Amino acid sequence: MAKKYDAIYARQSVDKKDSVSIETQIEACKTKCNKNPLVYDADKGFSGKNTDRPDLIRLMNDIQHDLIKKVVVYKLDRISRNITDFYKLYEIMQAHNCEFVSFEDNFDTTTIIGRAMMGILVVFAQMERENTVVRVRDNYHYRIKDGRWASGKAPFGFANGKDAEGKPTLIPVEEEIDAVKYMFNTYASNSNISLGKIQQYLIDEGINGHQGKGFARTTIGRILSNPIYVKADKRLYQYYKSKQVIFVNDKKEWNGSVSCELIGKKDMSRKVENLKGCTVYLTNVKPVIDSETFIIVQQRLAQNSSLSSDNSPNNNLKELSGLIKCKECGSAIKMQKFPTFTCTGRSQKKICSVSLAGVKLDEVRNAVGVEVQAYLDNIDTKRKETEKRINKINKEIKDLTIRQERLLQLVESGEVGAVVASSRLEEIQNKLNELELQRNLGINKSDIYDRRFGLDEITKMSKQVDYLSLNTEHRQTLLRILVDKILLDKDGNVSIQWKE
Repeated sequence: MAKKYDAIYARQSVDKKDSVSIETQIEACKTKCNKNPLVYDADKGFSGKNTDRPDLIRLMNDIQHDLIKKVVVYKLDRISRNITDFYKLYEIMQAHNCEFVSFEDNFDTTTIIGRAMMGILVVFAQMERENTVVRVRDNYHYRIKDGRWASGKAPFGFANGKDAEGKPTLIPVEEEIDAVKYMFNTYASNSNISLGKIQQYLIDEGINGHQGKGFARTTIGRILSNPIYVKADKRLYQYYKSKQVIFVNDKKEWNGSVSCELIGKKDMSRKVENLKGCTVYLTNVKPVIDSETFIIVQQRLAQNSSLSSDNSPNNNLKELSGLIKCKECGSAIKMQKFPTFTCTGRSQKKICSVSLAGVKLDEVRNAVGVEVQAYLDNIDTKRKETEKRINKINKEIKDLTIRQERLLQLVESGEVGAVVASSRLEEIQNKLNELELQRNLGINKSDIYDRRFGLDEITKMSKQVDYLSLNTEHRQTLLRILVDKILLDKDGNVSIQWKE
């Protein structure tokens, strides 16, 4: 096992009369270290407001490589002025059995008081995170009330810019706006048009989206349901009122001079049939589509079955539904004709050349099963090993606690002097602290294994999971717990990306 060192971190942002020099900080910290500590003092001039400092990064890397057993600083704000940032650093220290000591603050996580102080810091860190969320939310609502474009990256047809008052807005891109007008006007007026035909028109004209790729039909659907292009007039106001949306602006402000934007629901721009609970606000973006055309398009979209997402579940794919993607282009894989796969990047988006002809569903399901079973077996082994270590630690803690209580009883009865007993009590307490930390880390790991393993959903079915013997429903449940995506190549080989 590699030797572990004590470490000193010292920082001085600027030279001031009343500031403690790096040299003084190091000398004070040495009193809390064993001989020959490692010193990290190259961050002079760097602010403590963030953690992007070369020597702090080097220190954290050494901790993650299990080279450091204790970090000592002169004062807490030398390592971070932000309590949330500090707690993130401390979480890394905890994970690698590294203690933390602050000389000036009498802060030492090897002691009971130090650990209690850390508990208080955790509470403040959580409060800081919650306050940040509130500040972001309040700032966002101020911006939408102020009438500016507040939704970030410009949608197709526009580029980000500023209006005459310097507020964020959207600037029309002529060629793209012409394409947007074509989509709306054609979809509203031509009864024989479809999203697929509009897609083919864009391909034929060489019109691509902002990422330089061809449009998927779902992307066209999102454009057609986005009110950012539309005159926010009384007609549109009544339409959204019938959908039970929440209005930021008064009805009298809906005069058609600007467009509006919907917020408040994930992917709500596609779900034109269910906008209840969304919020709509007036922007400072000039509209290019009239409200009557927009409403006709919404009515057609609501009835159009082709609006479903590329990644929506497909019963033909069994438990792989919604998870399996093309390794070449990343698009969803579906099954148009059982049992052969098709890449939607090839069949719908026209951006992929991969043919999956000859790749069979059962073969892919079995290949996924082999990979999942190996992963499960490994998790189960790790979980059992962790539980075994925790049981051993619990026994050691129990034995040491009994010894500690007996020694205290001997001191109270006068059979052993307090001076003689103090060093032995301190030795026992230090060992207990070390064991409790190991146990807590082990329990955390065990919890992770249990959540990953899906004990509540899966292991109650059997003592040991045999993936290939599970029915489709149980396989699907397990895959949703473990798997982020399944990549399939043209030869039928699978590679699984697991959830972190």
